[in-house]
Amino acid sequence: MISALESALANTSLFSQCSARELRLVAKVAKTRQVPSGTTLLVEGEEGEEMFAFLSGSATVQRNGRKIASLALGDVVGELGVLVRAPRNATVTTTADSELAVLGRRAVNRLLADAPGFARKLLEALAERVRELDRHLVG
Repeated sequence: MISALESALANTSLFSQCSARELRLVAKVAKTRQVPSGTTLLVEGEEGEEMFAFLSGSATVQRNGRKIASLALGDVVGELGVLVRAPRNATVTTTADSELAVLGRRAVNRLLADAPGFARKLLEALAERVRELDRHLVG
């Protein structure tokens, strides 16, 4: 039986290609968090330990104080900071009450070790995001 969290994760950009088993593993290590509008999730320049998948709500992404994107249901943010210890490249603030699936660095590392197929799908999702950014920048 698929849980509500597994179903919600299946509809996110990063986890949509995961098998039912992989979604179960992700749901097992993810925490859900309700956050009010106006909550800052990521701060540009700071190191981060968590990534967030939007199960509901919305947020804005700002770099150097300028809005560069909007996030909503199904979007994932912060994954690079979980994979690589580096400063966040943007600030993300919720613009509506939001429900998030939260995965910390430890949880992601455990998933990468326990589910080799997850690692491949994560790489594919990140590669697709790079392709999208390239199309957006180059046209």
